[in-house]
Amino acid sequence: MLERWLEEARVHCYVCEHCESLHIADLRSLEGVIDSRLLLEPFGLVLTTELEIRPMALLAVSADIGRLSMEYPTLKIFLDIVDDATPQLIVAGVFPCASGLVPEQFASFTGLTMQASRQLAQECLGLDYLFSAEAAAEPRPASILH
Repeated sequence: MLERWLEEARVHCYVCEHCESLHIADLRSLEGVIDSRLLLEPFGLVLTTELEIRPMALLAVSADIGRLSMEYPTLKIFLDIVDDATPQLIVAGVFPCASGLVPEQFASFTGLTMQASRQLAQECLGLDYLFSAEAAAEPRPASILH
């Protein structure tokens, strides 16, 4: 039913065979985004987007989380730092609900959460917090000075 409602809202998605969640292709295509998915939890819906943080920007991002949380009050924003992986900024919209959710409520929640997630990703790119295609295309120096 959620997949059909996403299609009606013109949100491109697909079902992942590994985690059985709905991956949001529209957000996954943004620069710096690792993954975006809609999860059905016992308490309601969670729309998460994971942004890949440049390790050199980790301190700046952690200092800026309070401001970002105030700028995007409908999103939960936090860092996910694992020893053997690139740090991530997790962005989530939560819609607590039980039975009785109507398509209009769902469309409003997904639209607002996706818009805020896009804006946050663009702001993080502008602040040079995320890996970008431009940075990946820049030539690296042939030798490293010590």
